[in-house]
Amino acid sequence: MTELNQTLPLLPLTSGVALPGMVFTLALETDEARSAADAAGAAGGQLVLVPHVDGRYAPIGVVAEIMEVGDLPGGPRAMVVRAIERVTIGTAVPGTGTALWVQVEPVNEGPASPEAIELAREYRAVLENILITRGARRMAERLREVTEPSLVADLSGYSPDLSLAQKVEILETVDVAARLRLVIGWAR
Repeated sequence: MTELNQTLPLLPLTSGVALPGMVFTLALETDEARSAADAAGAAGGQLVLVPHVDGRYAPIGVVAEIMEVGDLPGGPRAMVVRAIERVTIGTAVPGTGTALWVQVEPVNEGPASPEAIELAREYRAVLENILITRGARRMAERLREVTEPSLVADLSGYSPDLSLAQKVEILETVDVAARLRLVIGWAR
């Protein structure tokens, strides 16, 4: 977990959204991306990923841990990251290199409410049905291992059926029960 008022390099995401629990490969195609990845070395291998859509930064992002950096076959450098937790984005501060550094504070979701636990069960069941219908039985079986309501809701970030705007809305919806109601409505 991050500490209060931690300072991390910021990497804006213009075509995707990272949600806690997600692991993915991110191509370092821009100078800004390469600078943020380089600066993360001074921050213990962590950076903050923030959607930058329609000229605005989302007020909430995720702290991500760089798991591996390398070259894509025939392409640019890339890094594999694991999104850890939601954070609010604070003010920009001086940092190393040319990367933009910002202060971040963890978003405290608190313990899962009984409503959130029940909604997580419902959403998992809906997702299982969707995955089985699409022939992804193995993924449906793996879904049963995820029980934390917040992480269950954030699985929606992998859905190709949701728009970028919907994924930003999921990221920005801090209340777990509200987030689950949102994704259940879209999944149905």
